[in-house]
Amino acid sequence: MIFVLCLIASDLWAQTNYAVEPLSLNSNFNNEIFAIPYENGIIYSSDRRTHILINRVDSTNHPLFHLFYVSKRDSNKWGTPYLLSKNIPINAHKGSCSISADGREIYFTVNDESGQRIFMANKSGGNWTNIRPFIHNRPNYTTTHPSLSPDGKRLFFASDMPGGFGGFDIYVCEWTPRGWGTPKNLGSQVNTPESELYPFIQGNGELYFSSTAHGSMGGMDIFSVREVNGVWGLLHRLEEPINSTADDISYIADTDGTSGYIASNRDGKTFGIFSFISLFPAFSDCQEQEENDYTYIFEDKLAEDLGDTATLKYMWDLGDGTVKYGEVVEHTYASTGLYEYSLNLIDTLTNEISTHVANYMLEVLDIEQPYITVSDTLNVGMSAIFDASKTYLPDLEIEEYYWIFGDGTRKKGIRAEHTYSAQGVYRVQLGVTGRSRYTGAQLKYCTYREITVE
Repeated sequence: MIFVLCLIASDLWAQTNYAVEPLSLNSNFNNEIFAIPYENGIIYSSDRRTHILINRVDSTNHPLFHLFYVSKRDSNKWGTPYLLSKNIPINAHKGSCSISADGREIYFTVNDESGQRIFMANKSGGNWTNIRPFIHNRPNYTTTHPSLSPDGKRLFFASDMPGGFGGFDIYVCEWTPRGWGTPKNLGSQVNTPESELYPFIQGNGELYFSSTAHGSMGGMDIFSVREVNGVWGLLHRLEEPINSTADDISYIADTDGTSGYIASNRDGKTFGIFSFISLFPAFSDCQEQEENDYTYIFEDKLAEDLGDTATLKYMWDLGDGTVKYGEVVEHTYASTGLYEYSLNLIDTLTNEISTHVANYMLEVLDIEQPYITVSDTLNVGMSAIFDASKTYLPDLEIEEYYWIFGDGTRKKGIRAEHTYSAQGVYRVQLGVTGRSRYTGAQLKYCTYREITVE
């Protein structure tokens, strides 16, 4: 509601959304199956040789996987990889790992004659020490692919423990004063009779994992889910080029998903590490969309100067063909525009009309913001058009509109068509970029609104 006083007018696989490219440290002769940012580089799992003269193999004569650290020099140039720690046994496979937010604790997978299990270690000085097994390791089933939440309170992992849905399922443990609590299966919206592997919990609460189920494009694909009221769901398969018709595994990304690493065999017979970067700009401080209000209250402030007004009747001509009577009137305009409004006074004793006692221009404007037009409620599986044409940013020469649909999908354009595959409440963001009409500076704005999918 707005008050108006009558005296004042008022690259390789680069596609629409991501660029994906192989790391230069990949080899046609080795497999790299996992990478996570660490210090000024990455920790990754590879079956490359640990020594030029020694090639360690398992009981089936396959080269052993180890955890390596390699520093990043610039762009896609890397230093010389070396073993992450000599304290971690080298006569066993070491797979994916997860590092605590302070960099002082590591969880990693070990696979040897005793099976595949999760271990932990702490950093002391420049090395990893105090290596110990995860409390929920068992000889009769596998625990693998740990992912520690940024706050250290949850540990996600994959396991074929009894009571699951088949194959490997994703589980989570909560940290308690006594240590890691009982593993909980994430449920049927995540886990299937096939295998779900490589969980990764992102800083924003989104969980990613790999699976051959859920309608994959071919082989293993990467999916995302999130927790709503204690239930994991709102499943979404990540778009190309993150996923391909090959096997795509071990997605790791920063908090807002703008960059990270995946492993894939899309380049040939071996697995390699691929970096990805979002071609969407990052939008921070995204504000909830406000609804435009074209309602104004017109109030007379001239009475003090008019003396006795007992016999006067107030008639407002509001500039859009509407006439209203009263000292204070409320009116809602149908749309934005420039309106000339005036106040007329009628003397009820003589019926004389004093026209245009007050006469001013009123410009009705939208709120300056990116504006999302779509129904508050949508149906699962039904296509909807998201429209940004009512965006009002008069000082911005708009260059592009960016849609983030809250289910892992992103699109560009003033209008975008989208279909949700699961029920839930989704936060839809609209980002707008362009240049200031006055300074030429590059600017960006963002709003969001929540919609319900039934």
